Amino acid sequence: MSESNASDRRQSLTVADLVNWLHRFDELTATELDWLTELDSAIGDADHGVNLIRGTRALRERFEGQHPANVGELLGQAGVTLVATVGGASGALYGALFVEMARHVGSAKSIDVATLASSFRAGLSGVVTLGRASPADKTMVDALTPAVEALEVAAERGASLRQALVDAFAAAAAGREATTPLVARKGRASYLGVRSVDHIDPGAASTALLFEALSPHLEHSPHPTTRTGQTMTTARRQFVNQPDDIIAEALDGLALTHPSLVAWHPESNVVSRATPAARKVGLVSGGGSGHEPLHAGFVGTGMLDAAVCGAVFASPTSEQIQAGTRLANSGNGVLHIVKNYTGDVLNFEIAAELVSDDGIEMQTVIVDDDLASDGAADGPGRRGTAATLVVEKVCGALAESGADLATVAEHGRGVVARSRSLALALSACAHPGESRAAFDLEPNEVEFGVGIHGERGVSRIPFATADELVEQLVTPLADELELKRGASVIAVVNGLGGAYPLELSIIARQVHRLLSGRGVGVARSLVGSYVTSLDMHGASVTLTVADDDLIGAWDAPVRTPNLTW
Repeated sequence: MSESNASDRRQSLTVADLVNWLHRFDELTATELDWLTELDSAIGDADHGVNLIRGTRALRERFEGQHPANVGELLGQAGVTLVATVGGASGALYGALFVEMARHVGSAKSIDVATLASSFRAGLSGVVTLGRASPADKTMVDALTPAVEALEVAAERGASLRQALVDAFAAAAAGREATTPLVARKGRASYLGVRSVDHIDPGAASTALLFEALSPHLEHSPHPTTRTGQTMTTARRQFVNQPDDIIAEALDGLALTHPSLVAWHPESNVVSRATPAARKVGLVSGGGSGHEPLHAGFVGTGMLDAAVCGAVFASPTSEQIQAGTRLANSGNGVLHIVKNYTGDVLNFEIAAELVSDDGIEMQTVIVDDDLASDGAADGPGRRGTAATLVVEKVCGALAESGADLATVAEHGRGVVARSRSLALALSACAHPGESRAAFDLEPNEVEFGVGIHGERGVSRIPFATADELVEQLVTPLADELELKRGASVIAVVNGLGGAYPLELSIIARQVHRLLSGRGVGVARSLVGSYVTSLDMHGASVTLTVADDDLIGAWDAPVRTPNLTW
């Protein structure tokens, strides 16, 4: 009997088979890296493939030449590895899938079709619970659900293992394609609204690859990458050695430049105060890199105690956040300041639960100031953008003055409630090592309502003079905040990375003029590139309704690498 015929008649998967599955998943992810990036460029921030392959490579290294004793141990180790290496929402969700599968199968040495189906069902439940997604939300659930159902049907009718795996991949691939006409309701793609239609969800695409990897009898046909309908742009050059080293090298440079202010912890990519504070509420923030000087540039007296730095545009892992939280803890509790993005919220939640179990008192402030993403009630809510800086400054001043954790958190939430931001871009950013921008614009177009992860905005508007464009930012903000004559605000005019100081000063001039025309005073203003999106040529305006207490906290002394007075 031939080896292939023997393989076709097997009815269970061993630990060795599952290790080979993970190796093939890594191979397929590498083969389709450009395609995954292309998909995520269209409706996200172009990092899904880059983040995922970091995890699949870690899986390959973890199980190279060594096999765990049983299936549960293998799947559990795989889940922990993905959580620790991928970052963003994908790391937490793929980690939940594998961890829940591991809990279901336990110490089994091999699994048949029925057990495979029930373990994937357990994993799907973990993904749905953590990500709060349902079918038709345009997420990985849209590929995972039909694949699990196909395995269950195969088990019920007594299908062979080979046929069950083929059916599962076919169902996952169909689910992937079925995301194309959907409007995204979860994750960053949801901020595009109807502009997310006609695009495959990248999470569903990678989930289909996971099931394809489990079907070794299938010959893989690579997906073409295209940029149809886009204008060619000049390739960009960057001061980069190796893209994989950019975060570590940049943080090393920050610590070397400001040795009296900050210390870099390379094992977790956390930046903390060079001299830890004693007996005060600890402040921790963080997120994907690419927004510098947010967050690491705001570590120091009067602001953060620690900043946790993920990969470019990808949330740090929960393990990194735990490390930062413990560094910031001096016995009076720790406040997490979290921008409202799915990956950030998930990983900070997980970390907060784990450190709370160790006796650290925790509170969290979710920053959701972006007016452009104020959409459906069942979506992820407004994004967190430049108001994060205001929250960190005000909370930092209160913590430095000796306020307790509840008071600092309450004031932080108050700042969020009275802050709104809007942004636009004249050109997109390019990821480190990439020569092409995340999206292209015609010469007469402006991307309106952009976030800070290189993603598209909510619409495109005609290019106009600086004053006309700024009016389209300020007027909706003032209306949303219901600013009346006699009101007072803190105004932050923020460059997104590519706007130069002359441009930002012109924007600031018009912000002052427009607010003055409404009888609104600018009590304090800050102009510069503080919350960026790599080299995106754009700007945001943040308005925070001010009162005497807020101004007092804003004026309090601060000494960090990028904000000092």
